[in-house]
Order: sequence, then structure tokens, then C-alpha cells
Amino acid sequence: MRRKLVILLMIWLCFILQTSVFKMLDIITIAPNLLLIMTTSIAFMQGRKEGMTVGFVCGLFYDLTYGYLLGTHSIILVVIGYACGSFRNIFGDEDIKVPLLLVAAGEIFYNIVIYIFGFLLQGRTEFVSYFKTIILPETVWTVLITIVLYRLIYRINHRMVEKEKEGNQSLWIRD
Repeated sequence: MRRKLVILLMIWLCFILQTSVFKMLDIITIAPNLLLIMTTSIAFMQGRKEGMTVGFVCGLFYDLTYGYLLGTHSIILVVIGYACGSFRNIFGDEDIKVPLLLVAAGEIFYNIVIYIFGFLLQGRTEFVSYFKTIILPETVWTVLITIVLYRLIYRINHRMVEKEKEGNQSLWIRD
């Protein structure tokens, strides 16, 4: 329970940073997607179910603040959380290369879906321009931030998991 509250606090902090601080510091009108980093990281460390839950909460925060259609970002991040959670048993979570690739793939998927529903369905078909000005720079910026943020999420998550394990073991060892 405590770990879930810490994860919720981390989601809230990432949301605040993404929607305020990084919007003011944006480079070339783009900002890193911290909520996607959070979803990808937790999904990769904890699995599909928790990845989907974190993705839903992250997407809901974003949808309630900026979404034109409630649930769009939630669904996208739930799919990303599920996909990234599938890699949990295949790779170890201590190496940062796989999470970087997952964040890059998730960011590209996220932006392509946003392009389809936000632009293509409205008749705006300038995908190459959108890719050059939005998708590519945002992906690079998000991956660079992931290098720092993933290590922090990793340490916090593993510390909380160890405390949960100690708490579960201590119930059986008591005299």
C-alpha cells in the first residue's frame, strides 16, 4: 500500500513538472513526456497490470487537464503500460538500455496516435512536418530525461519493494 502511495506521489510530481516547469523551459516548443517515462518505467519494473494502472492514472491526469476527449491519453498510456510490462520477465530492470528503447518506441507510438486522432482525422495530412517538428524532437528530449529519471524511479521502486518484502517476512518470523 505504501509503495502505491509513493508511486501516486511520483505520478503527481511528474505531472506537475511536465505541465508547468518543462512547459516554461520547452525547447523548440516541445517538452519531455514525464508521464510516459513514469508509465514505461513502472511497467518495465512491475509488469503489465501495474503498468496499465499507472498508465491509466497518468493519462487521466493529463486528460482532465488538457484532453479534448476524456480517455484518449489514458487509453494510449494503458496500451503502452501493457506493452512495456510484457518485457518485465525477459530483461532485467537494472540495465537502462531496454527502458530507453521502450520509452523511445512508446513516445513515437503515443505521438502517432495523437497525430491520427488530432490531425489526420481533421484532414491535416502533413505527417512529415509533424514528425520533424514534434515527434522526433520530443522523442529525443524524452529519452534524454529518461536517463536521469529512470535511475531515480528505479531506486525508489526497489527500495519500496524491499520494504514490502521485509514487511511480509516479518509477519511470519515474529515470536
